[in-house]
Order: sequence, then structure tokens, then C-alpha cells
Amino acid sequence: MQRKLLFPSIFILLLLSFSGAAQGLAGAKNLDRAVLMHVGYGPIFSSGDLQDRFGNGFSLDGGLTWLPANSNLELGFRVQFGFGDQVKEDILAGLRTSNGFVIGNQREPADIQLRQRQIFLGPALGYTLKIGKNQRAGLHLKTSVGYFFHRIRLQEDAVQNVPQLNDELSAGYDRLTGGLAIHQFIGYQQLAFDRRLNFYLGAEMTAGFTKGLRTFDIPLGTPPSSEGRTDIVLGLKAGLIIPFYFGEGREIFYR
Repeated sequence: MQRKLLFPSIFILLLLSFSGAAQGLAGAKNLDRAVLMHVGYGPIFSSGDLQDRFGNGFSLDGGLTWLPANSNLELGFRVQFGFGDQVKEDILAGLRTSNGFVIGNQREPADIQLRQRQIFLGPALGYTLKIGKNQRAGLHLKTSVGYFFHRIRLQEDAVQNVPQLNDELSAGYDRLTGGLAIHQFIGYQQLAFDRRLNFYLGAEMTAGFTKGLRTFDIPLGTPPSSEGRTDIVLGLKAGLIIPFYFGEGREIFYR
């Protein structure tokens, strides 16, 4: 768990220092047109049909947004990557011995780990409802319509391989699933007026209307079900924004 959190923590600290520098050069008024680059991190929770396959995990998101002058309406593009180690469907059950091991080519138990992987990407539309004196700080609403897919990743043994899971056959195990999806975010967002911290935090939901994308499922011995799925991901997210303003601003602050 510590290793999972270490990289995002260091990454966010680096972005925080860069964000301060960018704001210091941008000017205090912060109402000019701007390109916003954002990155966030937080826990996710599976729901709907997805909870039968995966447990909880974490997600990283990022994107670019265009913000017109004197406007709180944002247009952009976002990507979210979800990951975790809670996989409820044992796709390797047919390969396990009576003791629960998968045997590798060295006739020893192979260390094969199952991991969850998710990706959402699509255009985004957002708006900030002003709270207080800063026009660009307040209740932030964002919606995206895009594509969502998920799969079970086989993390192979570093020493030996399992012939049944070679490159040609592994796709028959991963249960790749995808389809159109809607993402919703509600929370607080701030583009600093005369401070250095630009951030967002809140709750989010992704609802994917998906189906299996593989032609054959090896563990089942049949093609995947053609029935549609409703895969839901709930999450909490906190992130930093790096604004690149285009304009003079009313006042200029230097570090």
C-alpha cells in the first residue's frame, strides 16, 4: 500500500510547486482565457455489474481544459486510469491444482497475480458556480461522455512462464469489456486569485454501458455473453491544476 501511494504523493508535490510558479506569472485577476492542465488521484469503488468482477481500487485522472476569458465554462478532454488488486472472478480456476497452485514450465508453482485495469476517456464540459469573491472558485460540476473499458490483467511470474497463458492465449482470459459511458463530477474547484494553490476535490461517478469484446472466453469455454452490462465506478478525487493564462491580468505577482 505504501508503494502505491508514494508515487502519486511525490508527483502531486512536484505539480504543486510548478502550479505556484505558473500562478505567480499569470497575474492576480485570473479571469483571462487559459488552458488548464489537471491531474488527480483517489479511491474508487465498484458498483453495478462491475462489483461482481472487481473490488475497490484507486484511480489517476488527467486532462486539458480550455477556459474562455471572463467565463466559468470549461471545454476539454479527460482520461481516467483505474487499477487495483481486488479481482473476484478467478479466471485461472481451471488451471489450478487441488492445492490452488498454477504450475509453470519449471514444474513449480507460478506466481500469477490478477489485477484490475480500467480506462475512461472522452470530451468534458464543466462549469464553476462562484462561491465568495473569487469568480473562479466554487461548486464545480463536470460531465463527460466517452468510452470506458476494463479487463483483468495477468501479472506473470518473473522467473517462469505458464504455457497456457502465452501471448496468443492470454487475451482469452482477460475478459476485456467496453462501451459508451457517462462520467459525472461534483465538488469544489479553485483557480487562485492571489494565492498559488489551484485545485479540485469532490466525488465522481462513471456509468459504462458495456459488453464483452473478446470473441472467446477460455475459462468459460464459450464466447462471452452478448448481454449488456451496466458497470458503475464511484470515487473520491483530489487533484491539482496548472493554469496557463493568455493575457495581461490586472496585477502581476512575482515570487
